[in-house]
Amino acid sequence: MKDIEVHATAIISKRTKIEEGCRVGPHCRTEGKVELLNNVTMDSNVIIRGPARIGKGSYIGPNSIIGFPPEKSLKKMIHGGAPEEEIAQVIIGENVLLRSNDVIYSGVKIGNNVRFGHNVMIRENVQVGEDSLVGTDTIVDGGVAIGRRVSIQTGVYICTNSVVEDSVFLGPRCVFTNDKYPMQKRTDLKGPTIKRDASIGANATILPGVIIGEGAVVGSGSVVTSSVKQRIVVAGVPAKKLKDVPPDWHSLLRE
Repeated sequence: MKDIEVHATAIISKRTKIEEGCRVGPHCRTEGKVELLNNVTMDSNVIIRGPARIGKGSYIGPNSIIGFPPEKSLKKMIHGGAPEEEIAQVIIGENVLLRSNDVIYSGVKIGNNVRFGHNVMIRENVQVGEDSLVGTDTIVDGGVAIGRRVSIQTGVYICTNSVVEDSVFLGPRCVFTNDKYPMQKRTDLKGPTIKRDASIGANATILPGVIIGEGAVVGSGSVVTSSVKQRIVVAGVPAKKLKDVPPDWHSLLRE
């Protein structure tokens, strides 16, 4: 193949397809069916487990893992192997930037132009829309839908069964929860829903099933125990309405 560089220490599966302009660094490994489209860079010590497709121009930082299996598949692998057809494909879009030590589980779909910080973990069956930012030390548990142009700052935790719509801002260290009775009573786990253009301040905590309305603003350090109407500002413990969102406020993520 033309203009492809694969380091001598890399271990590449026979089922891996590598297109023009790709760079595979030292001690990288691919397993199963993997597609590296044009101009993909795998930095050192990267592992990609198929089925996986990495879009044009994407960069996978050092020590990152793509296609980490969910628990059930991992147990099968330990005891003799899980059929590849049982594992959902990872799809990473074009011009995606993953920095060092990121872990992306199987079944994840990442849109074009998404940027990741360091030490990010995205669990199985998560979708991240195009042009979004996922900050350093963020954890996104399984079954989460994240929209386009979302800005997730450092250290955010998004729990299972949450929804984050387009152009949402999540401040540093904010936390989503989905269990009303912290392991004291059986209940359906239902995470928060954050509607488009809403902003959540640093260190805020959003309780299970809470809906944050379109364009609403949650103050830093707040504990949100009940749903918030659209375009109001809330703050406190528990969070209460302070005022309506001023007419000249809008999500800068739409610009």
